[in-house]
Amino acid sequence: MDEEVEAIECAAFEAWPAAEVRSLAGWRLRFNHGVTQRGNSVWTGIEPVVPDDLGDRMEAVESFYGERNRPAIFQISPWAAAGGLDRELAARGYESASPVFVQSAACAPVAARPVATGREAGCDATPTPDWIDLTTRRGRYAAGAADVFLQMLDRLGERAGFAWAADREGPAASGLVVLAPPWAGIFAMRTLEDRRERGLGAALLTAMARWARGRGVTQLYLQVEQDNPAALGLYAGAGFVTRYPYHCRRGPAG
Repeated sequence: MDEEVEAIECAAFEAWPAAEVRSLAGWRLRFNHGVTQRGNSVWTGIEPVVPDDLGDRMEAVESFYGERNRPAIFQISPWAAAGGLDRELAARGYESASPVFVQSAACAPVAARPVATGREAGCDATPTPDWIDLTTRRGRYAAGAADVFLQMLDRLGERAGFAWAADREGPAASGLVVLAPPWAGIFAMRTLEDRRERGLGAALLTAMARWARGRGVTQLYLQVEQDNPAALGLYAGAGFVTRYPYHCRRGPAG
């Protein structure tokens, strides 16, 4: 693993702080009240080996999530797979799910991209009411997930930037950028369904890159589902390239 990939992986772990994190000999067991798969899964770190005490660890993992009425889920990076953990989990009946590409781009070229005529975009140090509305009630984190998500944002503190984009009809897109200079992560990109294909996603990326660059960031990273062609096209157009994939292994329901 090269140093940049290691930096991305560690920054991404810190960028999504779960409500509860338990250490287990280098692994991190995350629980976030069921909100987001990433926040409720095992991060196995950056060591490409299957531990000799795998049986004991599996018992501890499954007990941890079972007590919280959640299935045990592992985030499987290429080095975890190369070390044999993916194979071991498959043999134990864990199903593969949620393939993702981790991508990166230099910050300056993204920040230099113009915002389309008739569009506005910005990034704030605190979430506005419009941002919260777009991201929670009208976005992915609706209903009971909203409070859990907003509590996670509180844990990010000053590392977080809250991006928005608007057209002539008003605010229609939101995103989250999390600082870990010289890196920053792009998360929670969302455009209202009836306002897509208007350049708002590109405007969000520009706004987040400009905000991050002003705070010492030189490189951006993001995580995108492999079966999302619209998002892949948007990020490719902004200069993002794939650095590595990951997927999850999901055990039986708790």
